[in-house]
Amino acid sequence: MDKSNAALLDRPDARTEMTVVTGEAVAADISRKLQSTARSGPDYQEFMTVVGKKRYRTQQFLKRFCDVVLSTLGLLAISPILLLLALLVKVTSPGPVLYKSLRIGKNSKPFYMYKFRTMQTNADDLRDELRAKANLQGNLFKIHNDPRVTPFGAFLRKFSLDEFPQLLNVIRGEMSLVGPRPLPPDESQLFEDPYTLRFFVLPGVTGLWQVSGRSALDFKKFCELELTYLKNWSIGMDLGILFKTIPAVTMRRGSY
Repeated sequence: MDKSNAALLDRPDARTEMTVVTGEAVAADISRKLQSTARSGPDYQEFMTVVGKKRYRTQQFLKRFCDVVLSTLGLLAISPILLLLALLVKVTSPGPVLYKSLRIGKNSKPFYMYKFRTMQTNADDLRDELRAKANLQGNLFKIHNDPRVTPFGAFLRKFSLDEFPQLLNVIRGEMSLVGPRPLPPDESQLFEDPYTLRFFVLPGVTGLWQVSGRSALDFKKFCELELTYLKNWSIGMDLGILFKTIPAVTMRRGSY
């Protein structure tokens, strides 16, 4: 991939029509490659056997029902807080309230993930420049004391309050409350078999990675945790992760 295309990955809601078209074209090309890669190997066959069972399909139906009901009730319950946070984002720094980040979802399809904006508006232009300074912990882009983060954005990220708008993605059917972490197109290319199984389920607002150390974990451990989740998934496991998310967020384990 050439540098001009790579720089367009993981853009927010595009500042120009050209950015949207080019960014989505790059994501679509990556999605096609992922689909052909993920549908190979013994792990894929084993996973498809499990997916085809009636018990799995029934639990997936219940999972989707719970996603919609809990997300809708959650948005209604915290709507005053969301309005306050949106207002504070708007008045504390110039730019839009929401940040729309291009991610790879179920069946390797790209979608825009919503978050409260926590960075300055030119954050994506600086992403490649900062990559050399980033604490990659393997391959995923993450940087301590990110200079792009606004003061109020740092507060939102500290307690994961910027993630609340992702409940909209859950209602839209692009995400689940629990699942693999949704990643931008360039990082999605890093996965090899059997870890490409992550692209056969909905990504989650939270997941086993988030309650097991988050950014403190390296890329290999991140992959192993996601594979453990995929191969042992159940409604009970999702409920356990949801309950563990609350102390993980409030105690800020592995967050920065």
